[in-house]
Amino acid sequence: HSQNRSHIIMPVPAAHTATPADTAQAQSPAGTPEVFVPRYIHGFEQSTPLKETDPLKDLQETIIAIPEGFPSEKIPKTPMNDPVIVGLVLIVFLLFAFTFKKGIKYLGEVLRNSLNVKERQNLFDDTTVRETQLRAVLLIMTFISEGFCLFELVSRHIPSLSEMIGIGICCGGVIAFCYYYLQKWIYTGIGRLFATHTRKWIDSFVSINSLIGIPLALSILAMTFIPPLEKIMFVTAALIYLISRILFIYKGFKIFYRNILDLFYFIVYLCALEITPLFWVYRSSILIYNFVELKIQQL
Repeated sequence: HSQNRSHIIMPVPAAHTATPADTAQAQSPAGTPEVFVPRYIHGFEQSTPLKETDPLKDLQETIIAIPEGFPSEKIPKTPMNDPVIVGLVLIVFLLFAFTFKKGIKYLGEVLRNSLNVKERQNLFDDTTVRETQLRAVLLIMTFISEGFCLFELVSRHIPSLSEMIGIGICCGGVIAFCYYYLQKWIYTGIGRLFATHTRKWIDSFVSINSLIGIPLALSILAMTFIPPLEKIMFVTAALIYLISRILFIYKGFKIFYRNILDLFYFIVYLCALEITPLFWVYRSSILIYNFVELKIQQL
């Protein structure tokens, strides 16, 4: 006989499909699984330009712009934003304003004393206390202005000094102060040794140095608060100082020149006391600034 064998066919399980961890599955109406993969796995793109030109369709897109930063730059130090320099300017201005009474008359006497070589021409014989104070303020203006110019000159060769503007200008002012009184002491000694008109010569020296305080201060203010004029004002200040030295040399020549032999002594005086000391002051200023900078770095 024949036996009917019925074979039971078991359904074979479908092969296992690995699904990424960052994906999600959804069942479509037809029963086929759909896999959704995220688009921005590694973050947003810098920009997603629109692919449509129709304004109505463009609203469906989103533009993502991620701004990029830029490296910051340190604000450079200038005399205009240095509190020490601004404070010095204010102090000198207030001192000058409080002492400048009948100042035009006094300045006129200073100018006449700088040019006159008569025996009876001593400006400070009958000066009042206020005029003495004004002379001191004018000399302070001269020292600060010369110190500013000296600092600007040295800082062109030592760029690192630009970080210590206030201290540098104060050091320059101290150097100008010491150089002034060293000159005055030397002129007094030479005048007492070789001449009989020492007092007129010294008075002229003091008067001229007092007189140049105002134009030098104006040049320095322009250099400080109008940076485009810095080079022009620096040259102007140098010319003012040069003219003052020429004026003093002219006054000394008129006082002491008597014969042709005096011309030889005058040439020696120019080389020894007017030209050579300027180079020594410049070289010593560089050494002083290097020393001060080293001490500041060690603090």
